[in-house]
Amino acid sequence: MVHGPLREFRGDLETQSKEMKIIQGGAPEAHPQHSNAGNQTRPPGSRNRYHVLFLSAENALCSLMAEALLRRTGGDDFRAFSAGIEPKGEIDPLAIDFLKGHRVWHHGLRSKSYQEFLLPSTPPMNFVISVGARPPAGLPATWPGQPKVIHWRITEPVMDGSPAQQANSLRKTFTELETRIRLFVLVYQKEALRNAPTAA
Repeated sequence: MVHGPLREFRGDLETQSKEMKIIQGGAPEAHPQHSNAGNQTRPPGSRNRYHVLFLSAENALCSLMAEALLRRTGGDDFRAFSAGIEPKGEIDPLAIDFLKGHRVWHHGLRSKSYQEFLLPSTPPMNFVISVGARPPAGLPATWPGQPKVIHWRITEPVMDGSPAQQANSLRKTFTELETRIRLFVLVYQKEALRNAPTAA
């Protein structure tokens, strides 16, 4: 019987394997409120980058951490963004401290509304990924560019306990996000290599 972090990691791999089907020509894990097929190509003028928008209710912690982690992990192949359905307007200071402590670049992060990403001036997304215990209420039915809209079930941190409890809760959320993002990057970097033009 598998216990502890290994069990959680294996469970995460099983969930992520649904996304791996894209490489094999299968269907991705779609958000239950959305049925659009999704834009599997990279946006014009994106310099071969995937545009990824992470969503949460307040855009104060989970989605911002996901944005920062994809920036670090995805390199030049991805552009990461985040937003909230009802943004708090400020980043949780504990999230900033946690990112600093793990040497994750956090400058430029800000809490903002998803409506910014519905504007014509905003580059179209390839993926819109909600993160948290459940998808936030109020998600738009459609997005510019018809991105894939999916949900990652992530443990939301509990921020009303002792400092030690808060730190442990943040660590769990951070680890889950980091695991999902590493697998996500691996999947789509492999797809990019497969679709790259070969030299004559």
